[in-house]
Amino acid sequence: MSDTTGRGRMLRARGIALLVTTFALASGSVALAPAAFAAAPAASISIDVSPDEATEGDTLEVTVTSTGTTDLYAYDLIFTYDPAVLEFDEDSTVGPDGGFTTGALGDGLIAVTHTRLGTSPGLTGAVELASFSFRAIDGGDTEIALASAELVSSTDETATETDIDSASVSLVALPDPTPSPTSSPTDSATPTPTPSASASATSVPVGSTGQPLAATGADATPWLVAGAGAVVLIAAGALLVIRRRQAVSE
Repeated sequence: MSDTTGRGRMLRARGIALLVTTFALASGSVALAPAAFAAAPAASISIDVSPDEATEGDTLEVTVTSTGTTDLYAYDLIFTYDPAVLEFDEDSTVGPDGGFTTGALGDGLIAVTHTRLGTSPGLTGAVELASFSFRAIDGGDTEIALASAELVSSTDETATETDIDSASVSLVALPDPTPSPTSSPTDSATPTPTPSASASATSVPVGSTGQPLAATGADATPWLVAGAGAVVLIAAGALLVIRRRQAVSE
């Protein structure tokens, strides 16, 4: 809400209350009050905030009271607060019975206006002038102050007070929600392939006959050829021996 909009709403509310007050005074108590008894109103005003320690989201109740009050027919109370940590509930404003009360919001300002109606007498003694509420919207130490009060008697006498009273409040902000961690593709470990054993050179089979290690491949060829030649020679020699023996026997 802009400062201009807030102050405009505040002025409209105060204007309505002023019209109501003027009508009430003109139609009732002013005409009946003797001039000799005209006197300025009096009131000793204080404010109280409950609780004075709260957490973000909690509701705080403000109560405005007056003692030693005399002939208080209407009043206009101006409060200051920090809108960065407190949010005013415009529908929460309540005033004394038998009158008309409005609460208007400005930029860090609240105006509570009350007037009695018709021939209602002015307020006297100990009076609860107003109550309203805030909602805590952040943390920190802050203050709600009654900056000024304009008082009007049933004979239209006025009195103004400033820097009247204040109440300190300690607010605790809620922690910011912690986002849940999300894993990125680079965060996941890339599996390292397990090296597999490469095929080794072809193994040479070992002979199982008890003979010396057999040769393989091309190296065996000369031995095979030589062995075959020896077998042929032996066979040829044996054949010659047999034929000679046959010839001798004949």
